[in-house]
Amino acid sequence: MDVGSVLLCQYPKDDLRVIEFERATSREQLPASESNDRDGNTVTKPSTTPFFQSQSHSQSHSHSHSHGHHHHHHHLHTTSSSSSSSSSSSSSFFTVASTSASGFVSTSSSSFSSSSAPKLNTEVSTSSRISARSVVARCCSDRSSSGASDDSLDTIPTRAKAGSATATTATVQTATVLEGAGAGEPLTSLTSSTTSTSSASPPPCTTLPFVVCESLARQIWECAKEATSNSASQQSANLSDGEDESELHLGKRRKTSPDAAAQLRIIFLRAGSSQPSQSQDGSKKGLSDEALSQTRGLLNQALEDQGHHLDVAPQVVTRLHAMQAAACSYWREVSVDLSKAASSLFRYLEHQRRLYWSHAPWRGVNLGGWLLLEPGPNFELFERFGGGARCEWGLLKQMKEVLGSSERASEILKHHRETFITEDDIKRIKALGMNAVRIPFGYWVVMAPSENDEFIGPCMEYLDRAVQWCHDHGLQVLLDLHGAPGGESGEKPCGRERREWRWQDWRWKESLQALKVVAERFRNNRAVTGIAVCNEPSETIPADVLCNFYDQAIKTVRDAGMGPDQVSIILPIYRTERLDEIWRLWNDTYDGFVRHANVALDLHLYHVFGPWWQRQGLGSHLRMSKRHRKILRRVPAVVGEWSLALPPQAWSDVGDEDEAMKAFLEGQLDAYEQASHGWFFWTWKDGPQEHAGWDAQRCLERKWLHPRHFALSSKVAQTESEQ
Repeated sequence: MDVGSVLLCQYPKDDLRVIEFERATSREQLPASESNDRDGNTVTKPSTTPFFQSQSHSQSHSHSHSHGHHHHHHHLHTTSSSSSSSSSSSSSFFTVASTSASGFVSTSSSSFSSSSAPKLNTEVSTSSRISARSVVARCCSDRSSSGASDDSLDTIPTRAKAGSATATTATVQTATVLEGAGAGEPLTSLTSSTTSTSSASPPPCTTLPFVVCESLARQIWECAKEATSNSASQQSANLSDGEDESELHLGKRRKTSPDAAAQLRIIFLRAGSSQPSQSQDGSKKGLSDEALSQTRGLLNQALEDQGHHLDVAPQVVTRLHAMQAAACSYWREVSVDLSKAASSLFRYLEHQRRLYWSHAPWRGVNLGGWLLLEPGPNFELFERFGGGARCEWGLLKQMKEVLGSSERASEILKHHRETFITEDDIKRIKALGMNAVRIPFGYWVVMAPSENDEFIGPCMEYLDRAVQWCHDHGLQVLLDLHGAPGGESGEKPCGRERREWRWQDWRWKESLQALKVVAERFRNNRAVTGIAVCNEPSETIPADVLCNFYDQAIKTVRDAGMGPDQVSIILPIYRTERLDEIWRLWNDTYDGFVRHANVALDLHLYHVFGPWWQRQGLGSHLRMSKRHRKILRRVPAVVGEWSLALPPQAWSDVGDEDEAMKAFLEGQLDAYEQASHGWFFWTWKDGPQEHAGWDAQRCLERKWLHPRHFALSSKVAQTESEQ
C-alpha cells in the first residue's frame, strides 16, 4: 500500500494537502483515535481530547528499553480521553479544539503619511497625562459590548491616522530577515524606504526598551483586571435590579453551566474555536482612530516616564492595543472558560515579547553527546570501555578501573571533547540554513564535580569555544543544563542512571549556583539567546516543588545579568501529561507567566517510546502531530527535542520508508512551527547502530531533511521582520 492510500484511510477525504504530504492547515475536528485502557484493551476515543494530555496513554513507566539512545528512557505516551458530559468532566484543562490554521503575524506593505505616522516622542504635559485605566477600560468595554474576539497573533493592522495636507509621504515595505546576520545582530532590515523629504531620517523603531515594555505591560495587565472586575460588578448590579440572567454575558459566553466550579477545575474543557479566525477577529474590522490615539498617548507617557525619546513605528501602537484586548479577554474568561483564558494569555505574552525581542525563533539542532555522554551518540566509547554502563557516571567509573587511573580516563575524555564537535560542525550547521544550536552539558562542565561523583571537570573552555564559534558564524545558542547536581531524575540523560533515585536527591542550591556561573559568564554575549534551567525533570517531583525551583532559577539568571530582552529562560515540562498541572500552578500560584517575561516551557515530542506508539500506523502519528500543533498555539513553548525516529509499524504497511519519513517530517514541522520560541532536532550526530531518524546528518544524506526545512516560514519571517 502506498503512503497516499494510508492517508486516505486515516484522514478525511477532503484533506488533500495531508494526502499529498504538504503541511496540514485544515480546521476540521481531529478524527477519533485509538488508545488503551488500564487493562490493555483497545478503545476508540472521540476528537474532543484534552489536548495537553494528547500523549498520556496508560502505560507503565519502566525504563528497561534496550535501545542505546538516551531518549529510549523517555515515555511520551498518548491519551485520547473520553468526552465528558455537559455537566461534568474528568478531562484535563487543555482540550483539542478546532482552531484557525493561520500562523503568526502577516503584514503586507503599507503606505502612510509621514506626518500622520505617530511621533511618539512628543512631550506630554502633566495636565494631559493619559490614564492607563481609562484606556484599558475603554478597550475592555468595547470588546465586551461588541462581542468581538480579541486580536489574534495572525493579523495586526498597521493603520495610521490620516495627516494634514502638508504631509510628506513615505512607503515602507515589509521587512525581511537578513541572510547571514550574526546571532546578536539585528535580524531585520527594511527592504526599501523612500521618502520625498530632502533629508534622510532613521526608520522608526519597531521594538521598545524593555524597561518601557515592562512598565506598559504592568499597567495594561492590572488595569485590565480592574476594568473587567468593575464591568462584572456592574453586570451583577444590573442583574440584582431585575435584569434577566440569560442576558448576563462575560465575553461571548453565558454563565449557564450547572457546575461552574467543576469547569474551573479543568482547563480547556470544550472543543471549539479557541483562536479567533480572521472572520471572527476584531482586528479585521480595524481599530478606531480614537482607540489608537489613546494607546499612543499611553505609550508616549511611558516613554517620557522612563526618559526615552523615540520615533516608534505604527505597528508598535497596534500591538500595544492588541495586548490590551488580550488582557481584557483573559480576565473576562478566567472565571468562566479557562481554555479561552489560556489562549488569551498566550496572545498577550507573544504581543508583549515582540515589542522588545529582536531574534528569530530557533530553528536548530542539539549537540547531544558532546559535553554529556550518552550511549547513543557515544557508542564507541561505551563499547570500548563501558562494560555494560548506560550513563556517563557509569562509563567513567569503568574507564578508571579498566585504564588503572583517573589521569588516563581524563586524557581519553579530553580527546573526545576536543574532536566530537569542532568549528567545522558549526560552519556546516550554519551553511544548512539553521540559526541555532542547543548545547546540553552537565553541571560538572561549569563547576567541580561533587564529592563521590565520578564526573570529570570542570571544562568551561569548551562552552566558551562553542559560544565563540556560534557568535563568529551567526548562530544563536541555547545553553541547556542537561545534568543537574544530584540529578533531576534517575535516568541517564542527566548523567547518572539510578533506580534508587528520589526527587529529594536533586541538589537545588548547587543547581542554582551552576546557573549563576553560566549566566554571569555569558551575560551580554549576543550569541547566547536562551538558557534551560534543567532537562526532563522526573514526574515524581511534586509540581509545587518544581515550580518553586523554576521561580528561584529565573531570579538567579536575571539577577546574574541576563535580561528578558537578551535571553529567554526555558522551563522543562518534558512530557505533555504534566502540562495541565504545571500550567495551572505556575499561572495561578506564582503568576509566573506575567511576572517573569520571556519564559517558555520546554516539550520533548517523540513518537517511539512505549507499546502504544509501536502499534500505530503512519496516519495516527500524523494526527498526533496535529494535536501537538494545537497545544503549541496556546502556550509559550520551545520543542527542545524531536526526531524522525518512527517504529517499524508506522512505515512497514506503507512499504516506502523514505516517503513515510518525508510525510512524518512535514507533519511535525507544521506543528512545531507554531512554537513561539522555536525547535531543535535531536541530534546533530548519533551512533551508527541507531536509526537514521535520530541523526540530522544522516537524515540530510537520505533527503528526509532538506535545508529549506530550517528556513522560517513566510508568516513567521514576516512577523520577525517587524522586529
